[in-house]
Amino acid sequence: MKIEDIINKFALKGNTIEIKENNVGNINKTYIITTKDEKEHKYVLQRINTTVFNEPYLLMQNIESVTEYYKKYIKINHEDVERGTLSVIKTKNNSNLFRTSNNEYYRMYNYVDNAVTYDKSENAEMFYNVGKAFGHFVKVLNDYPIDKLSETIPNFHNSKVRLNDFLKDIKRDPCDRVKDVLAEIVYIIKRQDELGIIVDLMEQGKIPKRVTHNDTKINNVLIDEKTKKAICVIDLDTVMPGSALYDFGDAIRSGAATTYEDDPNLENVGINMEYFRKFTEAYLSETKEILTQQEIDNLALSCRIITLELAMRFLNDYINGDTYFKCDYEKHNLVRARNQIKLVDEMEKHYQEMNKIIKECALNKVLKLTK
Repeated sequence: MKIEDIINKFALKGNTIEIKENNVGNINKTYIITTKDEKEHKYVLQRINTTVFNEPYLLMQNIESVTEYYKKYIKINHEDVERGTLSVIKTKNNSNLFRTSNNEYYRMYNYVDNAVTYDKSENAEMFYNVGKAFGHFVKVLNDYPIDKLSETIPNFHNSKVRLNDFLKDIKRDPCDRVKDVLAEIVYIIKRQDELGIIVDLMEQGKIPKRVTHNDTKINNVLIDEKTKKAICVIDLDTVMPGSALYDFGDAIRSGAATTYEDDPNLENVGINMEYFRKFTEAYLSETKEILTQQEIDNLALSCRIITLELAMRFLNDYINGDTYFKCDYEKHNLVRARNQIKLVDEMEKHYQEMNKIIKECALNKVLKLTK
């Protein structure tokens, strides 16, 4: 089916004058659509990757419900509805998805003008704004009825399930690669008890389930081109019931690291503690009133757990023949795994300092609230 015909299924303003393919992102195929009547309008069209998201209707039900809830908050607080969250554009049949005859699924959002995404923060202030955005996201959705949310990727951050799969795949050794990664396997197994802490806390009811983003990389926040302030959180495919610890930990893992997650030079791998402090200040400024003490006490640990979990996932994919993560060369996943293991080492070295910063930021927020 031609892309023009797919676009025509959606209830857009004006007539299509431009279609541009956007190559950003590894999951969904994306197009930027420009239409025109009295003025120009822009939209984002995406083909959903049903290999990753095999329940597209549940996926879109999550996204539409969450964004509509978010809009109500924005309106009540007199914020910018057009830029404060994504808006799902319906089809002419009032559906949030269009399915083609060969079972491809397309969705459409509003396009936010004068906004960009970054793969790394340009400075600590930008990362502070990212922390505000992700913290605000959790705060706004604090009272959202969590039973309405479906798991779009079951056990996405269930480290115990992922560990069990990892151990099984080590035994299977389908590509005869285990012998080359014994040191990395031992490293992860030595920390297996730590891997399950967040899951155990949730199962025991010691920390609450929340509406969480579950993929809190900086490039999932739109940044205003001029002010460099965060506008809104995007890429809502992984919005599911989860723990705030997952979001905090993954944001630090990806955003406070001193280099990219596939840098083969391990000497470059570290944690930028200025970035860590800035993000923590921002995140807690938004969430301190809703987070429990148990959650705050485990924020620093969550960074290690999420980083170790991803190291395990990269290594597991390498053992299985690189079937999940997109790879640019033969040992790409192994490079990623070793990079993340080094980052865990760096977090362990700075663990006391990380906890100290969290306590200072939490205390500072309490003092402000009582003034």
